[in-house]
Amino acid sequence: MKIFKKKNIHEWNQEKDPIFDITKIMNILPHKPPFLLVDKIIDISDQKIVGVKNVTINEFFFTNHFPEEPIMPGVLQIEAIAQVGGILVLSKFRHPRLYGTYFLKIEKAKFKHKIIPGDVIIFKVCLLNAIRMGIVHMKGEGYVSNKLAVEAEFMAKIVRKNRLFIR
Repeated sequence: MKIFKKKNIHEWNQEKDPIFDITKIMNILPHKPPFLLVDKIIDISDQKIVGVKNVTINEFFFTNHFPEEPIMPGVLQIEAIAQVGGILVLSKFRHPRLYGTYFLKIEKAKFKHKIIPGDVIIFKVCLLNAIRMGIVHMKGEGYVSNKLAVEAEFMAKIVRKNRLFIR
């Protein structure tokens, strides 16, 4: 995979098999449709991950989120970035389904362009700091048609399921 130098946008061969398809993603993340907001992972390393979301008019949120001008809600754009980041972190665990990730903080969220049915979002998420005491700090960006559409920084806590959530 190569990265465009000017805009740092990920280019991928759509004929190549994804690294994680939807079945593998569902084995890593606890989310299930309709709340699973990433369709495939096309690149992954220790520090970064690139995921793809195909936005269709059939998404549950378009029914009432401006029916005459359907727009993907910003909060779900941030959730999609976090899900891609969750795959980066949880894919390192032997049994990822035993762990959950929970938002602690969202900062610097910016929505630069509307995301509408028919768009394909390329999400790039990078670790900003090493994971410490179960806390992960990441930055994510979402690109549509080679333009930055959404970005945010967030922190999350990785917790073994059935354990008390303590901050």
